[in-house]
Amino acid sequence: MLFLLTIYPFGYMVWISLHRWPILPTLPRDFLGVATYGFIFSDPEFWNSVGVTALYMLLSVGLQLSLGFFLAVLLNSPYRVFQWFRLPFMIPVFVSPVVVGLIWKFMLGYDLGIVNYLLRSIGFAGVNWLGDQTNALLALVMVDVWQWTPFTFLILHAGLTALPREPYEAAVIDGASRLQMLFFVTFPMIAPIFTVALLFRVLDAFKLFDIVYILTRGGPGSATNVLAYNIWRKGFFENLLGYAAALSVIMIAVATVLALVLIRIMARQEPE
Repeated sequence: MLFLLTIYPFGYMVWISLHRWPILPTLPRDFLGVATYGFIFSDPEFWNSVGVTALYMLLSVGLQLSLGFFLAVLLNSPYRVFQWFRLPFMIPVFVSPVVVGLIWKFMLGYDLGIVNYLLRSIGFAGVNWLGDQTNALLALVMVDVWQWTPFTFLILHAGLTALPREPYEAAVIDGASRLQMLFFVTFPMIAPIFTVALLFRVLDAFKLFDIVYILTRGGPGSATNVLAYNIWRKGFFENLLGYAAALSVIMIAVATVLALVLIRIMARQEPE
């Protein structure tokens, strides 16, 4: 099963990446070798998609982890009123990304979207969320943060509830404030779990496609042309399957390196 579902498709993709491979089988398929990879690394569009993906990952994952940690600390309270917020807060995670994209596409509409309606009702001008190059990327980040912050909250909250109480008792005896306990007791102990959440979200954000496809189609211009969407467009819109396969190989290689680096960091954080 591993060979059929993983090894063989990956090998076949590498083989396709070495050819000029049109979709129609009646058209000639020319062997190019590694020339496709050389063309990719000299293509400004590729480097633009790399930059967009990196910026998107930095903003999105950074906000998700920051907000998730803040909410996990806030809701990790003995007061019963805070416990009622946990289940409703998880609802966005259970919604399909395609449905999320459609909902936010209507909400962010310039003329009829509820977001601009609320902005205009308090005296601000409407924002062209999906038609401006800067705003479009920020809109993607906002949608992704809305959907996946609860996921990071769930992981970090589970980690907080499992922390031992003895270090906190010792910190109280030593006269530490709540802020000092947060930075010097809580955060060091939860760092391995924090890295787990970082691993999941970095890899998931790196292969973002569905929200981009629904909201912006890589536009305006190439402002949201992330790597995964660029692969789809090259393969199925521009009829360059060989180019798209080579991009996929590069993307898998980068994702593997990212995963190995984060796993190495997690291994170093484990107590001996």
